[in-house]
Amino acid sequence: MKRRFLIRRLKCSNCGRLHRELPDCLVPYKHYASEVISGVLDGIVSPDDEDSADFPCEMTMRRWHCWLEANRIRIDGYLKSTGCRLLGFSTELLESRVPLLDKLRSSRPEWLETLLRFLY
Repeated sequence: MKRRFLIRRLKCSNCGRLHRELPDCLVPYKHYASEVISGVLDGIVSPDDEDSADFPCEMTMRRWHCWLEANRIRIDGYLKSTGCRLLGFSTELLESRVPLLDKLRSSRPEWLETLLRFLY
């Protein structure tokens, strides 16, 4: 069953141009919904699951895990930087060794959607 998603067009109040925005359920440059990808990364969906023919192959799941591990430090830096610049957190956050990605993953079931908002 294929789902159709609408790409929102928003007019920027600063520059007056139209910008396209993906819905939260889609991940840029990926063929699977964010719910499937986060399920794989959280260990909820595994290669042994045969619930649906739409689930990714084992190699795709492995690539997603490798991507997350390879980008863990960079993602944490983005989260800390965004927290300081946009959300007004203190600069102590930049120097802390607290892994914000792990905190985000453990605090919200829709952690990937939240993360993608910060990244993209």
